[in-house]
Amino acid sequence: MKVQRILIFFVVFCALLGYVLLVESPAPRKSKPAAEQRVKVFPAPENAIQSIKIHRGPVQATLIRRDTLWELSAPVRVELNREQVESLLSTITGLVQIDVVTEGTEDLGQYGLEHPAMSITLSAAGALPVTLLVGSDCPTGVSMYAMVQGTKGVIQIGNLLKFSIDSFLDRYARPAP
Repeated sequence: MKVQRILIFFVVFCALLGYVLLVESPAPRKSKPAAEQRVKVFPAPENAIQSIKIHRGPVQATLIRRDTLWELSAPVRVELNREQVESLLSTITGLVQIDVVTEGTEDLGQYGLEHPAMSITLSAAGALPVTLLVGSDCPTGVSMYAMVQGTKGVIQIGNLLKFSIDSFLDRYARPAP
């Protein structure tokens, strides 16, 4: 009789174990989709940048790297240390496309790119210079339209670039009276 009880308990135990494993076990987790890769506007790394040319309204500034120092060569010649240029440089090299507005358009005026408000040219060692044309603000006010010179695509970029450029130009490159 003891053997019968043990067999009954064993069968009940196996049935309960099967139920728990098949019904009550958690479903396999689905893997999260990979985070969307952000496309950088300027692909060169920060330490490879040799010169920066900024044109905004009547002000034009040219920064040239000389070893660990930077020199503002236009409109006036001023030596700048790394800290003075670091914020501007990281903002420019870290600039990413928020969105692609259009892959090609003939009417650049609607984006403020027919006569851009600002242009930034980066020259890196061993690479061709890349110029970004910056147009008008987007209707949302948190981004602006831009275009890499030589391409037909209009993109959106963040407004932080405009504020960094304005801050730097106001401090170091005021237009001549």
